[in-house]
Amino acid sequence: MWYVIQTTTGKEQELVAMIHKTLPASVYERCFFMKRQLMKRLGGEWLEVTETLFPAYVFLETDSVEEIFYGLKGIPEFTRLLGDKEGEIIPLEREEEKRLKLLCKGSQSHVVKNTLVALDESGEIVRLDGPLKYFKENIIRMNLRKRYAIIEIMVRGKAETALLGIRLAGDRREDGIRRFKKR
Repeated sequence: MWYVIQTTTGKEQELVAMIHKTLPASVYERCFFMKRQLMKRLGGEWLEVTETLFPAYVFLETDSVEEIFYGLKGIPEFTRLLGDKEGEIIPLEREEEKRLKLLCKGSQSHVVKNTLVALDESGEIVRLDGPLKYFKENIIRMNLRKRYAIIEIMVRGKAETALLGIRLAGDRREDGIRRFKKR
């Protein structure tokens, strides 16, 4: 089951490193934060950057939630394990977990890749190749010129928006794209 740990924005990588260092690997399967690729234009050139998808959220997959809860108390970057108002720690719903896994499908590093968008002559979308194809009905807004789409996705029973990167079929492939990582 996936649980969400809320931390300070920008401290996601530090918290993941502290969890890997502090907690025994036997009490959890994976601990990670999700990232996304985005296309940004700088100086007339498209750059591929990697950023945090859900700032301040770290995901932990475990079946030993009580051991995790007490282990996290000793980590200073830890803010709180998200639960309900009565203090009960509850995991993501199975459907929410499934949808988040679809975003990162095929990525071991939990990076949401850019979606390749093919348009017809009139500018209508005819094909989506990438994570966005699973969320076509969740698209709130798409900006082809700036190469992004905003979708709505449920996380912990609350509708969250996520900005995902797109690439147009006419964009130059790998030879014209430089990669940069942002926190």
